Amino acid sequence: MARMEVDGFEAVIRMLEGLPDQVGSDALRSAANAGASIIKAEVIARAPRQKGILKGNIYQKHIEELSSQTSQTYHVSWRKQGKDDVPFYGAWVEYGHWYVPRKPEGITWKKHRADAKPIFVPAHPFLRPGYEAKKDVALTAMRDRLKERVAEALKGKQ
Repeated sequence: MARMEVDGFEAVIRMLEGLPDQVGSDALRSAANAGASIIKAEVIARAPRQKGILKGNIYQKHIEELSSQTSQTYHVSWRKQGKDDVPFYGAWVEYGHWYVPRKPEGITWKKHRADAKPIFVPAHPFLRPGYEAKKDVALTAMRDRLKERVAEALKGKQ
């Protein structure tokens, strides 16, 4: 029966356990940012282009309250309120909506409500398909960025 001994294994385990403290949450935040940037670029590319207002109001934001030493959170979405031309209609574009034509002059609201035929405007999803299309690429980018940051931290330790 063969017998094998490994020296220094405890030191390697201690070094690996201390790695999150050495690398810090900045490395994890940097990796999450890399992935969110890829998703945001794809969402912008898929957004409808009639006036470009919605496309210009797509953002990526780090959410401090949901982030920790071991988890970092970014949101990619559209601004719901704020600037001059607010794209409050982003959800309508993403999921579709009902449209009721304007009331013509000269008829009562009661008649308009009775005669108007609501029209369903189909969805033009851009946020969900953008995520689905680039989630694997974003994950690879996050892994690569994290590998770089861990290698830098380990190089500095030696």
